[in-house]
Amino acid sequence: MYKLLSAIFLILLVAGVLARSFDLSVYQDGYFLHYEFPRYGNDTWFEITLGQRQGLAAVIDQVKSKASK
Repeated sequence: MYKLLSAIFLILLVAGVLARSFDLSVYQDGYFLHYEFPRYGNDTWFEITLGQRQGLAAVIDQVKSKASK
């Protein structure tokens, strides 16, 4: 059991260190996760976004998405 928890912690640590952008927010009624990989590169290989932000950050994200269209 300790080996499994240690492996999960190590994977999360390495993923966080190698990320260009890593944002994790946990709210009472949900969560938001945004991850971009790799850190040292001109282009992002992959990007993951789950959930939605709350408050002013959500408004800013909506304006950015409408402006990019």
